[in-house]
Amino acid sequence: MKSCKIGVGGCRLTTVIGIALIIALDLAGLEIVRGQEVKQPWKAPESAGRMKNPVKPAPDNLKAAATLYQQNCMICHGKTGASNGTAAGSLPEKPANFTDAKMMQKATDGELFWKISTGRAPMPSWQDHFSETQRWELVNYLRALAKQGRYKYLGKAS
Repeated sequence: MKSCKIGVGGCRLTTVIGIALIIALDLAGLEIVRGQEVKQPWKAPESAGRMKNPVKPAPDNLKAAATLYQQNCMICHGKTGASNGTAAGSLPEKPANFTDAKMMQKATDGELFWKISTGRAPMPSWQDHFSETQRWELVNYLRALAKQGRYKYLGKAS
């Protein structure tokens, strides 16, 4: 393999392509480690974390969100949100587990809303499919799933 400095002789093009590839991978949230692709943690921007949920978790809103979840999210995230949907095993990365109390306590409503809205492969963006209100209702529903999971963990009825 030929060794060269940036921009010297025939190495200029391969160096530019290499740098472009590194930038593209970084923008996609990927990293190459010894020839393997490694997914970076999915972090929402700070501004998203500060967003406040304007939708109260009323029974009607939770019922509507449950329907959306069952029709669109359950296949990957599972009925209870435990990351065990029928399609979960075929995905390159395990879906988020909404019954993980530590993860759900750490995530703000704004971060969850941002992730639902923007998506990241293999999860699609839902901002063009669900209204803003529906996405906030889904955040409330995910919180309800987290509480149910916590109650089951503590041995309490949900």
